[in-house]
Amino acid sequence: MDLFLQQLFNGILIGSTYALVALGFTLVLGTLDLLNFAHGETIMFAAYTGLLALLATGGSITAALAVAIATGAVLGLVVYAGSFRWVSKKYWTAPALSTVGLALILQTGATRLFGTDQKAVPDPMGDAQIQIGPVSIGLSHIMILGLTVALMLGLHALLRYTRLGKAMRAVAENHVASALLGIPVERTIAFTFLISGLLAGAAGLLTSLVYHTITPFIGLNILLKGMTGMAIGGMGNVYGAMLGGVLVGVLETLAVSYLSSAYQDVIVFAALIAVLMFKPAGIFGVQIRDRA
Repeated sequence: MDLFLQQLFNGILIGSTYALVALGFTLVLGTLDLLNFAHGETIMFAAYTGLLALLATGGSITAALAVAIATGAVLGLVVYAGSFRWVSKKYWTAPALSTVGLALILQTGATRLFGTDQKAVPDPMGDAQIQIGPVSIGLSHIMILGLTVALMLGLHALLRYTRLGKAMRAVAENHVASALLGIPVERTIAFTFLISGLLAGAAGLLTSLVYHTITPFIGLNILLKGMTGMAIGGMGNVYGAMLGGVLVGVLETLAVSYLSSAYQDVIVFAALIAVLMFKPAGIFGVQIRDRA
């Protein structure tokens, strides 16, 4: 039981970072019904800039997070401009494939700038831990969970209580009706990409702090985990993305603990297949609607 509780906490910790990945991906999908395959590489690139800031400031997590978030936000706007704003949406594959091209550009750029070797990410809070019953919790783990929860609550408040959030929800519901009501659709979509990139930047730094390593090739794996969490929780539903990301982290950690690391992806994707077989829209059951 002690091992189970410890691994459950570890799974929630990892899953909370996957939830941020899934949230950023879900915002774009819910708004445009289009997939942003450059999201994983945005996370990777932001993780590198956050690491550079962490090393340059002697371990300041505030500076590292600010740099990573800024990098993610800028790249989110770059993806919007390069793959959605002026790319024809007559065929949905056009913008989706253009994001694949941007992802490759970002990955190649990262290998040239940072090298291909795996880099260690130092723990800004050292090895300090607290003990709660049988569960050992590092101070950095508390910080990571606190930041992810704060970002999730911030996104909830943005979507529910702000003018921008209401505009984002309206555009996600129907582009044409939103435009007729005076909502600036393109500007709202641009802000959606900005917020998606912001979440990607935070996810990049926090994921690197969890695993303590980073390479230019982590983008695809992180993207797949985020997409899986989104699909399990509910396509296009931000709260489903939160739940799905945490579930993916818990399944992955328990699989490693009780089976083998060789089976962690097998268990996660088997769970995805099971959910899609019996509840195709995901746990929260939101269907993607056709546009008017």
